[in-house]
Amino acid sequence: MKKYRLKPEAVPFFSESIATQILDLEIWKKNHVEPKALEEVEDAYLSYGQKSGENSKNLGGWDKDGSEFLFTVHFPSVKFREHDEFSKGKVIRGLMDRIQSCINNFYSDFVNDKQS
Repeated sequence: MKKYRLKPEAVPFFSESIATQILDLEIWKKNHVEPKALEEVEDAYLSYGQKSGENSKNLGGWDKDGSEFLFTVHFPSVKFREHDEFSKGKVIRGLMDRIQSCINNFYSDFVNDKQS
């Protein structure tokens, strides 16, 4: 089933609480969000938070050592054998390296923007 999120240009017109949501089209419609404000999410996608219950997510937190943000990577229709192969060290390490590079660039930009 296809998933949708708010288009970047639509985000300012909605509550921050739904800015990161990735949901089925029917759920968006039930929440009175027009389809023209949505964009389809790729088959594999990243969502904010980790499921902690049927209707809840753990988003992370803050302490004296810094902030922690939790994300979930979704891959569609992966069979058990594919999952087993994918979850082995080298493949996951490659994914982590790519994500780490993006995180470093993002954080560097964030810090530089704050100092400007």
